[in-house]
Amino acid sequence: MLVLAISDAHIPSRAIDIPSKFKKLLSIPDKISHVALLGNSTQSPEFLNFLQTVSPNISIVRGEFDKSSIIIDTHESNGGSGNYEEKNIPLVAVIKEGDFRIGCCNGYTVVPKSDPLSLLALARQLDVDIMLWGGTHNVEAYTLEEKFFVNPGSCTGAFSADWPILNDSISNNITDIETNKKDSATESDDITQSEDGSEQLENNKPDTKDEEQEQEDKNATLEEESLNEEDISISEVEISGSNVPSFCLLDIQGSTCTLYIYMFIDGEVKVDKVVYKKPTDE
Repeated sequence: MLVLAISDAHIPSRAIDIPSKFKKLLSIPDKISHVALLGNSTQSPEFLNFLQTVSPNISIVRGEFDKSSIIIDTHESNGGSGNYEEKNIPLVAVIKEGDFRIGCCNGYTVVPKSDPLSLLALARQLDVDIMLWGGTHNVEAYTLEEKFFVNPGSCTGAFSADWPILNDSISNNITDIETNKKDSATESDDITQSEDGSEQLENNKPDTKDEEQEQEDKNATLEEESLNEEDISISEVEISGSNVPSFCLLDIQGSTCTLYIYMFIDGEVKVDKVVYKKPTDE
């Protein structure tokens, strides 16, 4: 049994559509038994209709940009009446496939957002073996306390409102330089007492220390400018907040779940595989 985990389409607000190669892969009939839609993907009726052609069994959870309810077109080809039906979108859902209970949520409902320990607490509360969640726009897959956690990323590669965190070492280096400059300036202005009690400014002494101090200040200034202007390794993807389009397929056979991660990179679909086995009760 195949379960499709897909999330964060943001159509049409942030993206036009999912990659055409993704659509081609997902358009094979009667292959996917269930679709888990993990939030921020209900703004486009066309996208929802496409998912209904992938599988009539769809579990939808609410993201921070979703409304509390949606109107779904019940297709006659899927056994519906052809009428429109309004459905409330829950914050969490549970899917039963094979020997697994699969929980679904969006990361914004977890505090802190998408925190592993908070997700673990929710998984325990729902009594699930696999926890699917969205909201980060990045693919994640890991095990924690014998439970499997999967985030399929954004199926369109839509930009994320969460700004990337830069390496603190760059700002620390700049801070150190500024501190050294202040210390040097303080030392040059230190007041020294002469033998007769009169005060003199050390930087007024006619020695070579003034020239050395001036050269040190110039070097510090050049080093600071170099840090500010050098090529800091931030890709265009990080600058725009965009992400790699991705989705996940869970192939469930008994107590074994094989996770296939599909990513659209440089115009090609790349696939990774992760295997998770449900712990046996002893």
